[in-house]
Amino acid sequence: MSASNGDEERITARGLRPPGPLMLVRTRLRETNKARLRVIVSSKDAADEIVAFLLQRGARAEVDRAGDDYHVVADISRYKDVDR
Repeated sequence: MSASNGDEERITARGLRPPGPLMLVRTRLRETNKARLRVIVSSKDAADEIVAFLLQRGARAEVDRAGDDYHVVADISRYKDVDR
């Protein structure tokens, strides 16, 4: 469900309801060394949940609408994993 592209980690979580997309994000953040993250989800609720999670941990994030999808785009260079 996910792929990397250049300096951006990309996660496709279309069709998953919260907390599914957030669980994918949490797992991928532990594995990546990329500075940027893009998560593609189907609902505003899922996008908002991911943005709130990232902001609480020092990342900068915003949501862009692309057709029926929501793209969470984040600078994760300052992300801190406080759950470990």
